[in-house]
Amino acid sequence: MGTVSLGLFPELDEEETRKSVSKFLTKDLERLLLMSGHDLLDLKSPVLSAAPGHSNGENHNEAAIIRGLNAEAMIKAVADTIAHCSDNSRKVLLGLFIYQQSWDEVQKTLFCEHNKLGYTRKKALYDFADSFDYWQRINNCEPIVDLHKYK
Repeated sequence: MGTVSLGLFPELDEEETRKSVSKFLTKDLERLLLMSGHDLLDLKSPVLSAAPGHSNGENHNEAAIIRGLNAEAMIKAVADTIAHCSDNSRKVLLGLFIYQQSWDEVQKTLFCEHNKLGYTRKKALYDFADSFDYWQRINNCEPIVDLHKYK
């Protein structure tokens, strides 16, 4: 007989998950923004209007439009994810990835003890990964991107 795991979720590779979220928010997000016609500062507001659409058409122009709409839905999911994180996580995510501030600048906006700053930064990245799945589903993103990395 095999061993039964008591945990609800597979074991996370924490370092790789943090790298995955950071890469998404620095590299992939930039491309999605270009595809959707938005810029980084649009993400500070959760009021983006997403109009995701789907089609079975084979037309190349239609496919390009659909990719743009899916990028729009993904951008809306990013904005919703950030907006629904805890206050400190939101400050970290907006500061580092949207306003592109230095970590020193972001630290000044956080209300936590100095020895908890590293934890707060890590928690923001995990919060984003955990919440992003949900907000992608709400915004009808396809495909759903899982930023978690597992051992």
